[in-house]
Formats: sequence, structure tokens, C-alpha cells
Amino acid sequence: MGAIYITVNYLDVYTETKDLLKYTSSSAVRVKILICLSEGHGTMSALKKETGITSSTISHNLSDLEKRKISTKKGEKYSLTPLGKIITINLIEYIKTNAAVSKFQRLWMGHDLSCIPLHLIKRIGDLHNSVLVESESGEIYKPHETYQKIISGSKYIKGVSPIFRFDYIGLYQKLVVEHDIDVELILTQEIVNQTMEGIDGDNLKYLQDFMSRDKVKFWVIPDDVNIAFTVTDKYLSLGLFHENGEYDNTKDLISDDHDAVTWGNQLFYHYRNQAEKLEL
Repeated sequence: MGAIYITVNYLDVYTETKDLLKYTSSSAVRVKILICLSEGHGTMSALKKETGITSSTISHNLSDLEKRKISTKKGEKYSLTPLGKIITINLIEYIKTNAAVSKFQRLWMGHDLSCIPLHLIKRIGDLHNSVLVESESGEIYKPHETYQKIISGSKYIKGVSPIFRFDYIGLYQKLVVEHDIDVELILTQEIVNQTMEGIDGDNLKYLQDFMSRDKVKFWVIPDDVNIAFTVTDKYLSLGLFHENGEYDNTKDLISDDHDAVTWGNQLFYHYRNQAEKLEL
């Protein structure tokens, strides 16, 4: 029996579900109540304190949510039903996505996002609690200086880079020797070729000595990768390329949020699964 493919027309899906979408997301009062219930603030006093909304308004909305089987009441405590949990979890993801999109428009617009896999684009909201470090006139080294600070106190460094800065090797070497950290770097084949063509004997020996350490792993990926990022146990540092193919060294997205670091680790393993161990 052959495979069965079910096509989905999302315009039809929207038409069928737009009333629920509008109901759950168009009212600021309901959104606040749903979020508070998801965080365990289930009493009327707690809901008033967290939302700043009057008891009568909260009560009216809770009654309506209960009629729709989105919330329920037991004694004096309100909670989400299983249906309500599904709705609220995805509502929060939608809010996070909007936050990440609106806060970092200058990073997303005019930049190449094709190197972020679809499953992580869907979770771009995980980056909402980040800071966009931008260099202005006279501050061209600001992202570079910020990058050095965030990797200095790390337990591990994992990075993907279609660009290569030899001066970073000395920094990584110092961290490995003095702090016993693990370093994993993925380079494109083009960058490896360019580095080998331009490197002298002394620097090649220095690089080989660094790569021979147990704590250090270099990987090579055959395809072009128009994204540069580093993830540590505490931070994510993310840089993008312009749509014209040039790396934008004036912007760096930095986050110490757990969700952002997890997102960065998953992006790293997405590329490491396509890479091979680099041997010089």
C-alpha cells in the first residue's frame, strides 16, 4: 500500500478556527487571565494582584471561559482544563514569537534566515529574551568585545562559523589550558581551504597543536552556511548575513536565557549532524 498524503489548506483551517483564535487572543483581559492560570495563580485575589483587573471583570471572563470548557473552578481556585492548557501554551508561544519579531526587526529584516531550519524558525520566540548588540560609528568592535566577554566564563564553547578569525584560536587556547573547557567548532569547507592556502608553517603548527587537544574538536561542513553563532553553557551569540551574502559584523544577538541557549544548542547539533571531523 502506497503512502497517503493529506494536503492542508490553511486558509480553510483559518476559516474554521478563526472564532476561537479571535476569542482567545483579541481580549487583553482573557490573555492575562489565561497566562496567570497557566502559572498557577488560581485564586481571585492572586488574579487581581497579577493582572490589576477588577474582581467583577475577572469573574465575568472566568465564567465565560468555563462555559467554553477552557477553565474550571474547584472550591475557590480556578485552573485550566486540558483544552485550556493546549490553547494557553500555544498562545504564549505566539506572544513570544511576536516579541522576538518586533524587538529584533533590525536583525531579521534584510538578513538571510535560510540557514535556520524550519523547526527552529517555528521556535524563534525562544529568542525573545535577548539583547541586540549593535555597533555604531566608532564602535565597530562592540560585538567582538561582547563576544569575548561571554565566552570567558564558559564551561564549553560550541560554534558554527563560515568566517575564520585566527586571533580567536589564541583566546580558545587560553580558555582550554587555564579553565579546562571543551571547544567544538564547525567550519565550512571553503573557509578551511582559504585558511590552509594563507597559513604559514608556524601558524599551521600552532593550529595543529591546538586541535590535537582532547578538549578540542573541529568539524567541517561541505555546504555554505550563512550564519555565525556560538553557544556556551550560559550564553547564545548569534550573527547573520545580509541577503547579499556579506556577513553583518555590526549586529550580534546575545542571550543568557535558558530557552535561547537550548535553541542555540539544537541549531549547533543540526549542523554537526551534517559535518565530518576535520583533520589537518
